[in-house]
Amino acid sequence: MTSSQMPRKKVTYRLDDRILNELEKLVTDGSVNQFVEGILFEFLKNTGRLSITAQRLPDNRGGKREGAGKPKRSGEAEVSTDD
Repeated sequence: MTSSQMPRKKVTYRLDDRILNELEKLVTDGSVNQFVEGILFEFLKNTGRLSITAQRLPDNRGGKREGAGKPKRSGEAEVSTDD
């Protein structure tokens, strides 16, 4: 299975507000999720938990988008871009 065929798993982690606030300040391009995923990916490669030739999944996310994370209005259909 190639990296473009591998799905991303939706998970939720609870973080200390101070950590999240500082991460949001660090991220200037993309999202905190992309940033954290990149850090963890490189850590796992450097510690031998992932193959040194492993490549990250392609970014098919939109990063910071206006309206992202806001509750849907009643009657509004949910659209998912995840494969």
